[in-house]
Amino acid sequence: MKILLVEDDKDLSMAICMRLRSFGYQPIPAHDAISAVSEAVKHSPDLAIVDINLPCGNGFTVLDRLRATPECAATPSIMITANKQEDLKTKATAHGASGFLEKPFGANILLEAIQNATTNHFSSTDTISI
Repeated sequence: MKILLVEDDKDLSMAICMRLRSFGYQPIPAHDAISAVSEAVKHSPDLAIVDINLPCGNGFTVLDRLRATPECAATPSIMITANKQEDLKTKATAHGASGFLEKPFGANILLEAIQNATTNHFSSTDTISI
């Protein structure tokens, strides 16, 4: 399974990519909003994990652009953030996110969110929030 990982912190991105590989997934890293959409169109990922705060835009813009792109319109997504703002989970859901994780999160929580998002375990109004 191909997973687009959009995270601007290169050290964190590398760590998450390593963890995804250990789970048997194929990570596709992107480090800003522009490259995220480009990589998604190029690789047609099965899931997108998108940080909210990004250079050249934000995670909400990325999700909106993915939904507007025929190759990625149905791609489930998980939003991640270190921001503790209360309305972000609601906003992520409104932009079509299947899951929501607050940093830092553990490997098991990430795996659970991936499994839930890719098996449509919960409805579009439910999210996992850690």
